[in-house]
Amino acid sequence: MRFQPPWGGAFRLDTFFHRTPDALPEETTASIRSAILGSSLLGESNLSGQFSGTYGFSLTFRREALPDVIRRFPAFAPYLAKTLLPECNAFLLNPLLVGQGRSVAAHIDRSLEFYGPSIGCPVAVSVLYVQVPKELQGGALRLYHRGGPVAELKPQQNALVMFRGDLLHEVEAITSGGQSLEDSRISLVVEQYRAPEELLANVPRFELRTRSGARA
Repeated sequence: MRFQPPWGGAFRLDTFFHRTPDALPEETTASIRSAILGSSLLGESNLSGQFSGTYGFSLTFRREALPDVIRRFPAFAPYLAKTLLPECNAFLLNPLLVGQGRSVAAHIDRSLEFYGPSIGCPVAVSVLYVQVPKELQGGALRLYHRGGPVAELKPQQNALVMFRGDLLHEVEAITSGGQSLEDSRISLVVEQYRAPEELLANVPRFELRTRSGARA
């Protein structure tokens, strides 16, 4: 599976991930947290079985719908401005809340294959750590390439991690902390795709999804 990073200078071809500490102002991250926890969309994850027991919702959108995304979720705008890669044209955005005793099983992100099996994996995946409880134990992001581990990244409050979209990854179980939804390990994830034009037409311009299905 070939990886072709479209960004210039930020990564090398052989770089599996990049981490930026203190990626956004604290008040911006606090606004993102409030928007996630206050959203009527928030519920049990609608993603694959690997996310069982976690919470969130998802938004699929094409590049031209970015103004609509910002109108719907204005608190997310600074994050999207910082992390979206200019040559990517389709995205899946999802808040992810992982509480005590929960984990995310190993998987490769291929969320847009729901709309076309040939779309494949994203160019990159970005993760903003919106909330990391002080008493958190566990919850590290583990990255694998060709069957071998390449990184184990402990969550850091307000850090931004971007990793190659073809990497197998998982979130280890949280053994302490995150006993309530409001105290969960909260991240805001965006899968970034560069879909060929003939496949891009199958991707919704703007589609919200929860456990109950697509939402307006």
